[in-house]
Amino acid sequence: MALPISRITVGEQYNALQYNNSHYKTGVIVPPEDQIEIRVHSGCTKEVSSFEATFANFDKKYTDLFAVMDLVRIWIGRGTNLPLIFFGKVEEIKADSFAMENYVTVNGRCFGEWLFRRLVTKAYLNKKGEDIVKDLMDNFVGLSHVRDSTELIENTDTTYTRSEYEDTPVFDILKHISESADKAGVIGFDFRVAPDGKFEFFPRNSKTSSVSLSEKLEVGKYRKDISRVRNKIKVYGARERKEPANGDACESLTDWIAINGTLVLDPGGPPQVGDYCVKCIATLSGVSQFYRSFEQMVIPEGCKLLIWARSGAPEFGTKKIRVRAPDGSNYFETNLTVNVGSWARNEFALGKNQEYDPNTNPNGIWTKVGLPTWFNVQGIEIYCVGSSEVAALVDGLHFFPIRFHETYEDFISQQNYGLRELVEVDEELYSDYECWLRARAICDHLKNPAEYLTLISLILDYGNMPILAGDKIHVTLPNENVDADFRILSVDYYVNEETQELEVILELGKELPLLADYLYVLRSKTSSLARYKASVR
Repeated sequence: MALPISRITVGEQYNALQYNNSHYKTGVIVPPEDQIEIRVHSGCTKEVSSFEATFANFDKKYTDLFAVMDLVRIWIGRGTNLPLIFFGKVEEIKADSFAMENYVTVNGRCFGEWLFRRLVTKAYLNKKGEDIVKDLMDNFVGLSHVRDSTELIENTDTTYTRSEYEDTPVFDILKHISESADKAGVIGFDFRVAPDGKFEFFPRNSKTSSVSLSEKLEVGKYRKDISRVRNKIKVYGARERKEPANGDACESLTDWIAINGTLVLDPGGPPQVGDYCVKCIATLSGVSQFYRSFEQMVIPEGCKLLIWARSGAPEFGTKKIRVRAPDGSNYFETNLTVNVGSWARNEFALGKNQEYDPNTNPNGIWTKVGLPTWFNVQGIEIYCVGSSEVAALVDGLHFFPIRFHETYEDFISQQNYGLRELVEVDEELYSDYECWLRARAICDHLKNPAEYLTLISLILDYGNMPILAGDKIHVTLPNENVDADFRILSVDYYVNEETQELEVILELGKELPLLADYLYVLRSKTSSLARYKASVR
């Protein structure tokens, strides 16, 4: 049970603020009678810890005592328990003067502010997540990550195949790794600078606070937030996919339509790719016109179209290939090479930069007919005209390279909260199935609202074990039907010397864990227990 409020002592036994500058001058203890109020904010992963303290400055007592870059240690507790809460530096000094009173306020951040100072230009090849973090701490930041011979940067199950950074803040790299690395099947790490100045990097929800909140909360504010809800997830993978996946749309007549002529599936004598090719026997007028329909595609820059073509004698005069919209009246058109008696390879660059415009793109190869768009490509048409009946044969038709992609939806969530979409690109995914697995994992993680709690206590006694952001703590609020573990997003300690009160404010969050993809399928990687990621920043 917490000590009665009347037994809270003041000053050094209640809290002490000690300043040491970078030259390690003798520390100065601010006596209790000079302390007005102290605030300490404990942050993790998304922010660093900070403090603000106000003192009575009678007769210029502290006017010249404080200097920016002075080291600061803050102990806050109840009774004889005075654990270290904060260790950092003074970054700002403010003075307020009134007719009868003078005050000085100092504030600053913990040594986590070093994470914002340095920029990294470096490439990491086939490095585990913890190795990258250790390199950042040792060679760019300088924060210690060993306490009593114990390594505080914990191992991940993630190997980053290629991570390139150019003038990137250390903090941004740490956030990327913490959001993408996994351990024992769960994605997500936290990092913080502990009160003793040591850097810690650990799996999310792996540290549990020993403090009990039972019957010690004066105020509890519970809320649900649907702003994070996403229930239709589209994931793009590596840009190494072919469409169709087998690299040949000519192995059957499915989705092939003849406009002029008769379509047959032909052995090709032999075909250039696979077992068959598609043949269109022209009408007596000599027109061979046919197309292969595709599901609506958005053509990215750098995508190409490959097709092999040949004909029998006599040779066609007009030979065109068209990338068309569904109605066929809007299309991009260019010349097609068709050899008589032998296969001709045709490769075309697609995308808006390949459109013919003599003002902006004199080397473009595509002529626009109507108002086609690369954002609605649904067919490849072959148009050949000869002097008499002749057959046009095509083979190996496909787009490349495009991204693997797949979509996953949760219809119950859509019914409850409306359609909410999210797109993610993950360069490590090398099949549509892996994209689907990733989309399902993200959807399961985001399909429901997040829960948040703000807890305020004036009697909470944490003994010698302060509550830190990143810890996990159990909360029971019977009236709100809350009985679960929550992750501590931040902690605020507020000391008011006039009322001799210590107020602790906890911001808590609860969400489903983001499960690693390899729980759903054995990945065909070097190690099935390691997630391989590529990162370019």
